[in-house]
Amino acid sequence: MTRKYTDIVVVGGGMIGLSLATKLAQQGRQVVVIERHDQPELTEELALRVSALNDRSRSVLADCDAWQKIQAHRTGPYNSMQVWDKDSPAHIEFSAEEINAEDIGAIVENNVAEHFLWESAEQAGVDIIKTDSWKLLSAGDESAPAELQVGEQLLSASLIIGADGGRSQVRHFAELPISFWDYEQRGIVANIRTEQPHNGVARQVFLPTGPLALLPTPDPYTVSIVWSADEPLAVALLNESPERFAKQVETESGRVLGACECVSDVKAFPLRMQYARQWFHQRIVLAGDAAHTIHPLAGQGANLGFGDAKELCEQLRGIDLKAFNDLTKRLGAYQRSRKADTQVMIAAMELFKRCFGTANPVIKGLRAIAFGVANKLTLLKRKLAEIAVA
Repeated sequence: MTRKYTDIVVVGGGMIGLSLATKLAQQGRQVVVIERHDQPELTEELALRVSALNDRSRSVLADCDAWQKIQAHRTGPYNSMQVWDKDSPAHIEFSAEEINAEDIGAIVENNVAEHFLWESAEQAGVDIIKTDSWKLLSAGDESAPAELQVGEQLLSASLIIGADGGRSQVRHFAELPISFWDYEQRGIVANIRTEQPHNGVARQVFLPTGPLALLPTPDPYTVSIVWSADEPLAVALLNESPERFAKQVETESGRVLGACECVSDVKAFPLRMQYARQWFHQRIVLAGDAAHTIHPLAGQGANLGFGDAKELCEQLRGIDLKAFNDLTKRLGAYQRSRKADTQVMIAAMELFKRCFGTANPVIKGLRAIAFGVANKLTLLKRKLAEIAVA
């Protein structure tokens, strides 16, 4: 068995893992990424899995020299948002113009971002090992590096970053405890052709059985939908024909974009909230979905992950990674900062979920009043727009 020493091993070659690897390599670190899949290919078809990226996330991608390529290839910027409640007069609208911004965010296909981040990582000198055969052997300590076996090679590293998703093997190995609950919903995704143009507006309607988002794509007559449906409804929707499914989207959205046609497969994934109560152990640290997954109703999951990448890279800048005490202090600072942001977002998503996922007439009346007040107060609307952009 051969041994190789490197500064950092990133387990997971998704958007967050690759952005971390690239930024750390740009700092002069030796970085290895372990990923089981090949580099995603670019296709003409719009992908089903997309992320609504705010300005901070796009700045991380720009730092990686990837955003310019993603933008040139295909993105769906949106300049305003409309949110309404199907069962009450509650609604709110706000725009980028209200805060003197070009847009509020951009819809990006995950595989497109990953394709160009992969390029950026390799150009920055990151060694990407494609394998599904690896094993963590040691978390390291103040006198020894962490160790990871990849096939017949033993990797020793000053730091291992687990960016390997919600079912993180790195987190499991490090025995980092999590809190979680199942929303008993599925996130249903599909691309829908609409009769009327979306005009760069991100729309979301709150239904008693879960929110339905219609997100603008680069095609003015196609939206990417994310329907967070309660389990019984999700099963029924997945058993519908494409024509009936599109009709359901059309009806539940109040025909806001006219007639609808399904132009892709319809896929679903279970929705679950979880967060790690401890984000690091010795020379192992978590980032992205390995540390937290939240309800997709506000599209903030990827943005939280890019926030992790930005903060962790800042904390690691300029330190001697072999100096265990210094590393521990920086990882502690990273954990405090990111846990705070994550817990606020989780609490906000849970509040929205409980307030809008009910037909209780008292709550319906209160949310109609709250939306009405927010929609009429310019300062409050501006603040909401600023939060969405940030």
